Amino acid sequence: MNSEEVELHLRERLLRGDFTPGSRLPEVKLAAELGTTRNAVRSALLALESRKLVERIPNVGTVVAKVDFDRIEEIYDVLEVLEGLAARLAAHHAEAADWLELQELFAPGRLDAAAADGDLETFLAAIDRYRDTVIRLADQVFLAETLAGVQDQAHLLRRRILMTPGRMEESLAEHRAIIAALVAGDSERAEELKRHNMKTARKRLRRYRDFLV
Repeated sequence: MNSEEVELHLRERLLRGDFTPGSRLPEVKLAAELGTTRNAVRSALLALESRKLVERIPNVGTVVAKVDFDRIEEIYDVLEVLEGLAARLAAHHAEAADWLELQELFAPGRLDAAAADGDLETFLAAIDRYRDTVIRLADQVFLAETLAGVQDQAHLLRRRILMTPGRMEESLAEHRAIIAALVAGDSERAEELKRHNMKTARKRLRRYRDFLV
C-alpha cells in the first residue's frame, strides 16, 4: 500500500467506528498489519489529522480523535445553516426529474426494513447519497467546499446519532418530507425541513450525550 491507499483504508475504518476514540494508532504496528512502510503510515496519519479524525499528542503519539461536546455543538451550528442552504439552493436549481433516484431510494420498503433491523450501514449510505445529491444540485462551489471540510466529522456524528433508539425511523420520515419539498421545487420548505431534521438530531445528541460523546 502507498500512503494514499493507507489513508483511504484507515479513513474508512475510522468512519465505521472500528477504533475507539482516544486509542493509539502506532505507526510500526499499522505498517506491519497493512504490509507497508512506516513512512506511508506516517503520511496517511498526517492527512487524517488534517481531517480531524486523529490527533497527535506529545509523548503519546497519534490517537483517534475525541470530539468534545462543545465542539459538536459548534459543528451543528454550522451544519444546520449550511445543509439547510444546500436544500434551498438545490430545490431552486434542480428539475423534478433530478430527484428520481432519491425518490426511489427513499420509497417505502428497503430503508424501512433497514431501520427496523438496525441496519446502520445501509441507512447511512442512503443518507450520504441524499447529502451528495443535494450538494451537487445546489451548484454552489464555495458551499460544497465548506461542507467538504466537515464531511468526516459530520459522518461520524450521524453514525452515532442514528444508533440511538428510534432515530432511523424518525430520520427516514424527515428525509421523505424533505425530498417531497425538493421535488416540488419549494425551496423555503426544503430549507425549513432540513433545518428541522438537524434540530431533531441535535436534541438526540443532547439527550444521549453520555453515550454519544
